[in-house]
Formats: sequence, C-alpha cells, structure tokens
Amino acid sequence: LENGVAALAMSSGQAAQFIAVTNICQAGDHVVASSTLYGGTYTQFDVSFRKMGIETTFVDPDEPENFRKAIRPNTRMIYGETISNPKGNVLDIEAVAKIAHEARIPLVIDNTFATPYL
Repeated sequence: LENGVAALAMSSGQAAQFIAVTNICQAGDHVVASSTLYGGTYTQFDVSFRKMGIETTFVDPDEPENFRKAIRPNTRMIYGETISNPKGNVLDIEAVAKIAHEARIPLVIDNTFATPYL
C-alpha cells in the first residue's frame, strides 16, 4: 500500500504487534506508548514484553510532548493507535511523528479503528 515494498499477513492484531515490536526491540530496550491503548495491547506491552526485558513507559497521548519527555537513550520505538480503543481519542500523528523523527526512532501506529477507506 502507498509505495510499500513488502507486507506480512498475521492471524491477529496481537500477533502483528508482537512481530513489529520484537523486530525492533530486544531485552534492555525501551518503548514509549500511548496510555489509552486497547486493553489487550496494553497488557502485551506492560506484562508480556516486560517479561522479555522490553520496558514500556505509557504516556497521555493527548499531549504529544509527553512522548518526547519519556524518550530515553535506549528507546527504540514510539507506539500509538490512530483512534484509541475504547476511549476514542485521536492521536496527533503528525506531531508525534515529528518527535519520533527528531529522535531518530520509528513510530508504529495501530490503525485498527480507522478504515483504510477513510
């Protein structure tokens, strides 16, 4: 899609998140994530990835500067949802992407609630 060079099909969103995170992060790395993530995603980051040695700091996504403030030297990604579930807040992707680009780390977005049609 949109000039992509490759794609993977996964059996679930949780599997896709696992593949994305574990391809970027390893034990000792850090992630900054929205605090309003879908419950299963929050648990995957807070429990499962922590057991693998990947630490997550959750921030209020309604203020993009919170992402910048939480970045550490070992931060390897910023993670958010286009539209959070269940709160329904909309991430300011442009502002958060600018922060990620300035820090030279990837921004990973879960777009489950926003249809590609829109």
